[in-house]
Amino acid sequence: MSESFVIYGGTFDPPTKAHAALVRGLSERFSHVIVVPCKVSPFKSVTGATAEQRLDMLRMITAGTENVHIDTFELDREGTDYTYITLEHFAEEHAGSKFYLCMGSEMLIELERWKHTDIISRLATLYVVPRPHFPITRDGERKMRDLGMKYVIADFEGEYGSSSEVRISVAMGKPEMFLTEDVARYVTESGLYRDYCYVNGLYERFGMKKSRIDHSFSTALCGVCLAKRACVDTHKATTALLLHDIGKYVTKEQAEEMGVKFDGRIDGMPLPIRHAEIGAEILRQLLGITDEDIVEAVRWHTTGKPDMTPLEKVVYLADYIEPLRSFPTVEVLRKATEKSIDGGLRAALANSVEHVGADELYPATAEAYEYYKEHK
Repeated sequence: MSESFVIYGGTFDPPTKAHAALVRGLSERFSHVIVVPCKVSPFKSVTGATAEQRLDMLRMITAGTENVHIDTFELDREGTDYTYITLEHFAEEHAGSKFYLCMGSEMLIELERWKHTDIISRLATLYVVPRPHFPITRDGERKMRDLGMKYVIADFEGEYGSSSEVRISVAMGKPEMFLTEDVARYVTESGLYRDYCYVNGLYERFGMKKSRIDHSFSTALCGVCLAKRACVDTHKATTALLLHDIGKYVTKEQAEEMGVKFDGRIDGMPLPIRHAEIGAEILRQLLGITDEDIVEAVRWHTTGKPDMTPLEKVVYLADYIEPLRSFPTVEVLRKATEKSIDGGLRAALANSVEHVGADELYPATAEAYEYYKEHK
């Protein structure tokens, strides 16, 4: 065991099973583990639990690990929390000690956005823990080197699950998917992370079958990982993913009776495709969702189209390869997507061409296929 300090920071909103497993892994490899919950992250807002609630839950997942200390330095100070400030504080407090800074591999995506990486590289060595769906690539290692970072790749892997997945699982009524038993109980009793529970009322209102609800939740869990990799706003992505099939069992006539108005293009759409157009207009006209990014991601989730936005790509791909899908080539598409979002998109469009036939494809899909063949 290294006689060194490792700092592990985050919002921990909430602390998940993945956080708990990572803390255990660190406690087995370092003599001092300092867990630092932040107050104001420069990359996300803390809108779920209060600081005290987050501390309560952190104490639950760190119980029994004597060399783990929860430090409230960032909670107690004023201003935005930046890693270099925290490192300066602990380097001064433990002068002469060797410091590591723990981060999950998903953080490599935004590493260049960190402030004063020169100070971070002087004070600490990055300790990078591989996380599912976020492989440490050559580009990621090159990024660390280009920023002057010293780094070590952990000899254990992290687990799947983040605060985004927690909010989806709470909406499913399954907080224990990503939370330890005591934290799940605390979350339920405190009424936390219910951001997306409203979708259940919408599923009932628009006649969603259980199999379609299961698909929607599975698509959302798949899609939030893709959203993080594509640097897409996870709230927008989750909203679009959970509601992408809201028009599945609503006919044009039923939607019109509800007050939805359509332009003429819906009449020429095949029935398997029409639900996406109906769903997009339900979001816009009935649910009051005016964010065009979300509405358009729902509109194109079945067919795709040329020059898709990152959010449209995420919703299209997640719907195509979510874990409940079981067609013969889905594993190939998942592996392609693991390597690259755009590579997965091209593979999915090519799969549609192969299995439907170019002459039978909906025009938007055929156009998307040709577009992404040319734009590699």
